Amino acid sequence: MIPREQTDRLKDELVELLQEDAHNAQRLLGRLDALSRENGIGAHALLITILTGLAVEESEGREHWEAIVRHRHQMALALGRDVGLRVAAFDYFVNCNRRLAHPSLLDLAMAPPTRDGGASDPETGLASDRAFRSALQAELRRAKRYGHKTAVVLFDFDGFGDVSERVGSPVAVRLLREAGMLLHNKIRDVDVAGRPGGDELALLLPATDRNGAILVAERFRREIEGHFRRREAAGAPVGLTVSAGIACHPEDGGSAEEILAHAAQALYAAKASGKNAVSVWQAERRRYLRFDLDPERCEVEVLAPRDFVARPARNLSRSGLLFTCPEPLEVGEEIEFRVAALHGGALRLRGRVVRLEELPPEGPDRFEVGVVFEPEGQPGGADLVEFLERYLQRGAGPAA
Repeated sequence: MIPREQTDRLKDELVELLQEDAHNAQRLLGRLDALSRENGIGAHALLITILTGLAVEESEGREHWEAIVRHRHQMALALGRDVGLRVAAFDYFVNCNRRLAHPSLLDLAMAPPTRDGGASDPETGLASDRAFRSALQAELRRAKRYGHKTAVVLFDFDGFGDVSERVGSPVAVRLLREAGMLLHNKIRDVDVAGRPGGDELALLLPATDRNGAILVAERFRREIEGHFRRREAAGAPVGLTVSAGIACHPEDGGSAEEILAHAAQALYAAKASGKNAVSVWQAERRRYLRFDLDPERCEVEVLAPRDFVARPARNLSRSGLLFTCPEPLEVGEEIEFRVAALHGGALRLRGRVVRLEELPPEGPDRFEVGVVFEPEGQPGGADLVEFLERYLQRGAGPAA
């Protein structure tokens, strides 16, 4: 994206241009064309954004301005007087194009500055970096007082610079705004979504542990992947994906600085793993995300080659499963099994035994078994997330 300073300068120039040439539509269009060529930015689209808040592609912006010029002429014939370009633009977007449902009149000279420092990010509507950090510090104080867990997720778009160069800055801003809306729609009222800067987004999840944060991040990652696979800009699918890093209080740090630093390190790890991924900051640097399971709420049933009574599950990752059983399985043996949650949902999988450990004689289970999923039996990301959402009873958003 172009630097903020250049964007602000161009906005000021466009506002001056509109004031000078408001009654000379053809001259305005010509100067917008020249400005686009000289600065390499979609001036037609940017001027529409300034006037209406709508973000459009540059080619679409040029078409809109031509339509506005024609609409101005039709209004002048109907009313017997020239209404001016700004009034014609307003009426066009409200009554003809119908892109504005709840417009508001604004004197551009009284518009608030777009520099950093406010509570909201002007381009996405999410919390600004300053507001997000303030909310995190307040939540950490509350978490320490009441013994709650708190999670932070940092998101960064993969290859956003290339996409911005291809579609243009105004459209790139609109894509960020769409992503911000998707994120805001996936969270609870107590959660805080922010934009630290650039193409990064952040999420504060009060009263949420590591597993809960993983589910929220995975759900948003899949939402972004699907949305921008279907979304087209500049004549082609946008194809944006996002990577995420997670850190939690108290296990990953006690201060806002520690939590954010560790979430950033986890984000770097997600990028390094191939992007479009979610990573959790952990000192032991596990290769896979691991979900610790409550044996009372999740159980494993071995289906083949021999039948076992359902036994407790210990933990589940994208690569394998750890569970206990009353009789041994041979290392290297291929098995088919079913993982079921108490509150509904199940995964039917195939795998190979890679670990067998004998437990103390007390209790019904004598052996601990580690299984690695076979490629054709490995759960897909959506299947695993859906199962864990049911297991944790998280529903459509993170639970308290």
